[in-house]
Amino acid sequence: MVSHKFPTKGQKKKLAKLLGKGEEVVLVTSIGDRYFWILLSLLLILPFAISLISMFLFLDIFKIPGLSWLKYLWIFGLIIVFYNMPKWGHLIRMRQSYIYALTNRRFLIVRGLFSRKIVTAPLDRITHITVEQTFFKRYIFSCGDMIIITAGFDQREIVIENIGNPVEFKILLEELTQKLEETEEGDSDSGEVKLRSLSA
Repeated sequence: MVSHKFPTKGQKKKLAKLLGKGEEVVLVTSIGDRYFWILLSLLLILPFAISLISMFLFLDIFKIPGLSWLKYLWIFGLIIVFYNMPKWGHLIRMRQSYIYALTNRRFLIVRGLFSRKIVTAPLDRITHITVEQTFFKRYIFSCGDMIIITAGFDQREIVIENIGNPVEFKILLEELTQKLEETEEGDSDSGEVKLRSLSA
């Protein structure tokens, strides 16, 4: 069994209304932590820090001899911060509003803060799971994209982008699916025994 962090009380409480009787949350995740913090640093934190330091130089709070041109960098830094606002705003919104939950019966995707969209895939309907990782996503961001294909007349392809530790998530999902199949097979076998004993 693959190791993973168990859901917190807050996460369980948030998902409680979406669960059926006897259904338990096994894992809750979102976009990758490293992916989020690296991108947020490049898009917002680093440019803002450069602007702040440059503004201190501009206001003569402290000086760096021979590098007086640095005091004008705050203009460039603020331009980058405002230019990237849609990108880092979307990134923060994804972090806050995208929840990927795995229960002992199904896979749940909950999106949205005010309006909400819920996508579910029962474990016994999942037929194929694919993980796609580019070089940067695998070795730098530690995240990836996961594609889940479900069976049935309404066969769907669920695409989850930038999920943290996708291989671990895939293994856990496959283990739960296999466990559910074994349980169902055991129930069907016991049902056959009961039928035979009744007809004897």
